[in-house]
Amino acid sequence: MRSIDVVVTFPKDCAVKLRARVAAMVAFCASIPAIASSSTNWANVEPQALIAVDDDVTRNISTQGFFDGIRISEYRFSENGYDWHLLRFSRIDDAEGPNWVVPHDDENAAFDAMIAAIKQYGGVGIAVNSGTGSARRQSGWGLCGVRVAPVDSCDPNRNFDARAPLFTQAFVAQFQAGLPVVALHTNGHGFSGDGQGGRGDVTILDREAYGRGQIKARRYGRLAVNAPPELDNADTLALAAFLVKNGGPSENDNTCGLAMSQAGIHFWHEPVGVSDGSLSNYLAINQPDTAYMNAESRTEIDLAVAASRHAFMIATYLNECRTSGNQPAPKP
Repeated sequence: MRSIDVVVTFPKDCAVKLRARVAAMVAFCASIPAIASSSTNWANVEPQALIAVDDDVTRNISTQGFFDGIRISEYRFSENGYDWHLLRFSRIDDAEGPNWVVPHDDENAAFDAMIAAIKQYGGVGIAVNSGTGSARRQSGWGLCGVRVAPVDSCDPNRNFDARAPLFTQAFVAQFQAGLPVVALHTNGHGFSGDGQGGRGDVTILDREAYGRGQIKARRYGRLAVNAPPELDNADTLALAAFLVKNGGPSENDNTCGLAMSQAGIHFWHEPVGVSDGSLSNYLAINQPDTAYMNAESRTEIDLAVAASRHAFMIATYLNECRTSGNQPAPKP
């Protein structure tokens, strides 16, 4: 078959518009390999191969059966001046289940709780490995998430943003649609301004009221009803994010939060205006129909104590709330 070249002459203004559209298509196509690589560059790895590079694996590999039935893969890439190492965990039978995330490498109990949850409920879990020493931040030099200036370390849970597409899509591309995203964290004792050396602002308490000697829930928060002793502290709570422009949490989220608090868990509906780069903020803005829960357990020397709180919050969430399609909805 002979090919025929056809020359078409367009009016000048039409040709300019056409060239602009072609240029946009080329730019879009050029971006596809980088984004797709987040789902294709995962390589299977045995736990023994991670002993020298990941403290979580090193800590647990001698525990009999800890990684039994678990498949591990890794993904290494560089972006914006940071070298990332992500670990993906799933059951070898590929059981469908929630999407689990542990973004901070120094939150060891959260990692242990994630592995236990994957064994029990299935699903896929992704953890950040910052290297030996389990640093909270990834060292490097460059832009981190929503920050406007380069920094010498990047908090992984402030790096979910369109300006970090490889990092963000490495997580999001693994999420199974129609199933909730459950992020696991540990939370230091107290909060900034508590007069006891606390740091941060993740607490169920209204900080101003606390300074006046009053104990009340922060705005959009619900204090637990008859919290069991192991959960009865202001640093242990579950949370879900909502967009401020919507005026408040959805009816489904309110129902779920109420059920969680009545089950003995502090619950906070986190208001999101402008993203701070966290996963909760990213999903609230970009995937608002994705069911999400963040379980914060107070840090303990005994990791098993903190991890047991995660287990309680996970079981309660999955029992009291469910997803309908890809919509957060109360369990009937």
